[in-house]
Amino acid sequence: MGKIVKRALAVAAVAAGVSVAGPVSSASAALEFVTPVYQMTCSTGTTGSTGAYWGYATCYSPYPSKWKVRVSCSFGLNPESVFIYTDSSDGWKTLYPTSSCYWGVNSVEVVEGR
Repeated sequence: MGKIVKRALAVAAVAAGVSVAGPVSSASAALEFVTPVYQMTCSTGTTGSTGAYWGYATCYSPYPSKWKVRVSCSFGLNPESVFIYTDSSDGWKTLYPTSSCYWGVNSVEVVEGR
């Protein structure tokens, strides 16, 4: 998918609400985006293999921010992490839900708290 199309999708996702998601598979390139509420720079991705795929997000928070990660698994569960609070002193922070996906990951979202 072209860079312009990816950015347009990210802008549309930001306009739709406070959850920002990117399509994810074990072979996809990370999509970098800026969140609407806290202006965090984030990317999402997956790691693992059959039986234990993990969805994650890595974000940098220029301001005090409250956020978590929500993963949509193939064929079932939607594990979420707990909310964490970060700011610029934390640098880049990577967050995973506490459980994995058996068959794969459909999407990974960064959910901003208010």
